[in-house]
Amino acid sequence: MTGGPELYGFPPPAALPDLRWLGPDYVSLLVHDLTRGLLRQDAGTRVMGIRCDGEPELTATVDPAGYIRAHEACFPLQVFLQDGTGRPWRLRGRWTYSGRDLGTAAATVTHSWRLLSADGV
Repeated sequence: MTGGPELYGFPPPAALPDLRWLGPDYVSLLVHDLTRGLLRQDAGTRVMGIRCDGEPELTATVDPAGYIRAHEACFPLQVFLQDGTGRPWRLRGRWTYSGRDLGTAAATVTHSWRLLSADGV
């Protein structure tokens, strides 16, 4: 990701075939979605780095016919940023993607951020 934040600890996409439902490069998607959400809160935010602190927790839900129709992927993250005033922060939290009705015309993928701590650094 040229010009983007420094990335640490993310397993390579090829090592996590269960994340194919997020596309060929889940890391780029995560960085884009997370950055966009932070910019909505503070347009001057600059994301400097994102560290994945462990393997994502992956869950799948199978329908009665045996097809996977729902996935969830939860990533433990540290996000290093500067806010719009230039103050540096380290955010710790969990970023989750939820895919529902996968393999159908009603398929949706949503995401959420659960902030666990915010420390000025």
